[in-house]
Amino acid sequence: MPIIILIPTALCIIALFRVSVQRVFLDLYIPIFMMLPTYYYWKVATLPPIDLSEAILLPLGIAILIKESHRWRFVPMDLWVAIFIFSVCYADRRNGQTTASTFELFNGLCTVLVPYMAGKLLIEHNAMRSAIVKRIVFCLFLASIVSIYEYRMERNPFALIAAPFFPDEHFAWKTQIRWGFGRVSGPFGQSELAGMMLFFGLVMTLWLNYNHLWEPKFSKAQWLPFKKSTVIASTLGIVLLMTQARGPWIGAIAAVPIALIGRSRRVLRTAILVGIFLAVGGSAAYMGLKAYANTDGPTTSSEQENAQYRTQLLDNYIPIAQKGGPWGWGQDFPRIGGQGSIDNQYLFLALTQGWVGLLAFSMIAVEALSYMLYGAIYNPTQRDRYFSYSLLGIYVGLLITIFTVFLGNQPSELFFLLAGWSQAARVKPATKPELVFEQVYT
Repeated sequence: MPIIILIPTALCIIALFRVSVQRVFLDLYIPIFMMLPTYYYWKVATLPPIDLSEAILLPLGIAILIKESHRWRFVPMDLWVAIFIFSVCYADRRNGQTTASTFELFNGLCTVLVPYMAGKLLIEHNAMRSAIVKRIVFCLFLASIVSIYEYRMERNPFALIAAPFFPDEHFAWKTQIRWGFGRVSGPFGQSELAGMMLFFGLVMTLWLNYNHLWEPKFSKAQWLPFKKSTVIASTLGIVLLMTQARGPWIGAIAAVPIALIGRSRRVLRTAILVGIFLAVGGSAAYMGLKAYANTDGPTTSSEQENAQYRTQLLDNYIPIAQKGGPWGWGQDFPRIGGQGSIDNQYLFLALTQGWVGLLAFSMIAVEALSYMLYGAIYNPTQRDRYFSYSLLGIYVGLLITIFTVFLGNQPSELFFLLAGWSQAARVKPATKPELVFEQVYT
């Protein structure tokens, strides 16, 4: 019954005729984005395979173009996003993969362009920052509670529920075992991808908590002795540890201190201290990992073998990427035996999209970071400055993490959502008050 993929499409179309596109984004897209596995798909005839994410992003993107495009203001990042999407499909077409090229174009328009437009046009202009962040974090919190099952039982509960509806689809993403427990991946496909989403949620939870944007207690669980913010932050932090994913842990270690600069009264001093901490810690970690991943010495554990694998990836695949030229090899790049998985997003882009795609991706990141830093310095209120520092920390954490894993599924959409969001949040417009949902007692 793969056709059930189209249920979100139908719900989205119906909702768009009844409520605003912002409301559909908040009430329909975010819960699906944060709580359901998006890697299952429906394929019919010669049409591109449609996964759960694309099923809702397609009508949502059309609605954004129709209703919100008048807010669009061109910036250089728009051009880099267009080049990035073009390089995805052109690389395959150039290498004779015409069908794959069409499918990649469809995927790029849905999972790159639409999240980028949503971040750029929907949230800040409609004063929905707090509502969007709270909905994202709460949905991630619910998904995390379910995901704890995977740590002990070594089976993904989301896959157990969804797989019977897609009997012909089999994925290599099975629960991995490390240190005697399952590595939690939740609805995100892999533990590294889950880790990226979790440290994003953790940083945003700290922002919500500091600005008193959470209700003191859960409305349906007043008996809990802890604050709502404490329970959510603790859960996300514990499940992040349960992923047993070192790349996202390192990303979180970078993201949280950068975000916390926004709380400081002496921003410059705190920023210098954080910079020193990251420089010293990063240098020590790099030297330690380099020695740990030394392929000339003996291998004493599976973790060390994984580190050596990533080192060998660079040695083996950089020459292949260079031979691919400016546009790369497309998805069908030459594989080296025993190294079919490219656990480095930058290397993967160089292979599949050439230096053009890698340059476009890098320029998107650089420009997004510049917008976030601008907002962190020049926003008029501490709440807004702290938010910009939070975005900055998350983005730095993501860029560090993807040295150890590919950027796919929900983290990929998050990357481009934040890129668009960074433009709108760099200096928050003083328009109407934020839309914040609060419980009213009568």
